[in-house]
Amino acid sequence: MRGLEKYLQFLGNAVTGSDLKTTGHKKENITPNMDIVVRTSAVNAGSPGWCEVEEAKRLNIKVVKRSELIGELTCDKKLIAISGMHGKTTITAMVGLIMVNAGFDPTVLVGDEVTEFNNDVIRLGQSDWFVLEACEYDRSFLDFSPNVIILSNIEAEHLDTYPGGLPEIKETFIKYLNRLPDDGVLIACCDDENVVDVIGKLKTKAKVIYYGFSAPKFNEITFPLSSPGKHFQQNAMAALALADHLSIEPKISEKTLSIFKGAHRRFELIGEYNNADLIDDYGHHPTEIKATISALRERYPDKEKVVVFWPHQYKRILPLLDEFADAFQLADKVIIKPIYFVPGRDEILNITSSDLVEKINQFKKDKAVFIETDEQIIGYLKKMLNRDAVLLTIGIPPVYRIAELLAEKKTEPNE
Repeated sequence: MRGLEKYLQFLGNAVTGSDLKTTGHKKENITPNMDIVVRTSAVNAGSPGWCEVEEAKRLNIKVVKRSELIGELTCDKKLIAISGMHGKTTITAMVGLIMVNAGFDPTVLVGDEVTEFNNDVIRLGQSDWFVLEACEYDRSFLDFSPNVIILSNIEAEHLDTYPGGLPEIKETFIKYLNRLPDDGVLIACCDDENVVDVIGKLKTKAKVIYYGFSAPKFNEITFPLSSPGKHFQQNAMAALALADHLSIEPKISEKTLSIFKGAHRRFELIGEYNNADLIDDYGHHPTEIKATISALRERYPDKEKVVVFWPHQYKRILPLLDEFADAFQLADKVIIKPIYFVPGRDEILNITSSDLVEKINQFKKDKAVFIETDEQIIGYLKKMLNRDAVLLTIGIPPVYRIAELLAEKKTEPNE
């Protein structure tokens, strides 16, 4: 929402906002002089912010979703939309930076802070080019009309809005991709079987360009990247494919990607404790976790890999319990926090973090432990972190504060 606020102000609008972390949500935040109220998909019936939606409706003020407004603002732009369950933020930042360095002067709306965008979530440009993340959650991407789509992967995720599971998700992606005009372009990862399956069912005549390790082109990275992992290489391949489509000189793309520092909370080095590096990542789905731990093993092959995971949403953990347990098998020690409950989007189901610990330990005894509070986790970690270990904190909630406290960059633990 911060990026949207800045873009609206850039266009000359007066904008106010409310958030649980700042002003809090209350109906008094909505005043009769407002023209429109914009909500995120995270604000729905049952969530704290819904009182403001109800107040707007009482005052007959138009209420729209964030994606609906962005769709209106970009309908006449040269829109490049980055989609898929994983990698959107990194690919969006890579593509945006390459286009900036090639002189396209795009506006780039990213899902998290990017160092090269002055640690912001948006880069404001003067041209008609617009690059953004098009998220599948709540079917938000159906509000966009892109000229180019980059599609990284498709799998079971956001099951709170897709109760039909993967079949429903794939049908929604088909509907989304068919929004491409016949002269549009789809840049897709052919390493993902669900992506290939969906493309085979499209009606649009848009050009398809494949990338990935199994693609005929854009299938390898021949220069060094700042972050490890095959998933990071795939993200770079997607950016190279887009740059080639836009006829950007390869040397511009390669120079940009070779020094790209990555988005906030994407394999981010927080600091160190007792000579152990402290890494943080936003990964919250089994596929992301497995890829990140694999990258950790690539970067630190001889270190003990210690992972702290804060699970997010009962509706995600329960149906993917086996996949989560498998995702941690490349770690040496795993610490699990209590499941993070998301008001308005979640419900407490018959699953606990202890169940996940038990599943993980079926593969290897005593690999995983459940620890409830940050203070307890920090005390546990201080006894085991040294020059022969590396710590990864991972998950959507602010699990990174554990690493910040260890690195003495934060004074308050999570609530």
